[in-house]
Amino acid sequence: MVCEMSPEIYTMLELQSIWDKVLAAKNEITRSRHAIDFWRNEMKAMEAKMADLRSRVNQLKTNIKQKELELHDVEARIQFLDSRKNSLKSQREFDSMITELETLNQKKDEIENSMLQYMEDVDAIENELSVLQQEMPKRLNQIENDVEELQNKLELLQKEAEDNASQFNKQMTELPPDLRARFAKVIETKGNGIVPLENGICMGCHFQVPVYVKDEVAKSKAVTCTNCGRFLYFKN
Repeated sequence: MVCEMSPEIYTMLELQSIWDKVLAAKNEITRSRHAIDFWRNEMKAMEAKMADLRSRVNQLKTNIKQKELELHDVEARIQFLDSRKNSLKSQREFDSMITELETLNQKKDEIENSMLQYMEDVDAIENELSVLQQEMPKRLNQIENDVEELQNKLELLQKEAEDNASQFNKQMTELPPDLRARFAKVIETKGNGIVPLENGICMGCHFQVPVYVKDEVAKSKAVTCTNCGRFLYFKN
C-alpha cells in the first residue's frame, strides 16, 4: 500500500519542476549564443569573401598591366628586327633574325592569351562581386535583425533562469537541512534529483532497487536509489 506523499517528497518534486525550468533556460541560452556566433561568423565570412574577390581583381589587373609592358617590349623588338631586314649582309644573319622573330611572335601570342584569360577572370569575378554587392545589404540586414532578436531572447532567458534559480534557492529552505544538502548535491550532478520508481525500477538509472528501498518509497519516505543516488517516489 502506498502512503500519501510526504511534504518532503512534495517539496522535492516542486523543486525539481523549478530546476527543470532553470536547465531548460540555460540550454536555450547556450543554443541562442551559438546561433548568435553562427550569424556573426556568417557576416564575417561574407565580408571576407568580398574582400578576397576585390583582392583577386586587383591582382589580376596588376598582372594585365605587367603583361602589357611585356607585350610592348616584345612588339618593339619585333618592329626593330623587321626594320633591319634590308640591312642584313649574310644568310646566317637572316636565319638568326627569322629564328628570333619566330620566338618573339610565339611569346607575343602567349602574352596575349594570358591577358585574354586575365580579362575573362576579371569579368567573371566582377560579375560575382556585383551580385554580392546587390545581395549583401539585404542579407546583412537580415542577419543583424536575427542577431538582435536572439539577443533580446537571450536577455529574457537569462532573467527567466535567474528568477527560477532564485525561487529554487528560496524553496530549498523548506527541506530539512540534511535532505537539503543531499538533494542539492544530486540535482546539481544528475540534473534530476528525484525520479519515479516504477515496478521497483529507478527511472533515473533503470536500476532494480532492493525490496527494502521499494518498501520505504511506498511509505513516502525520503530514500534514494542505491545505484545512482536519486530520490525516489511513487506516482499517485
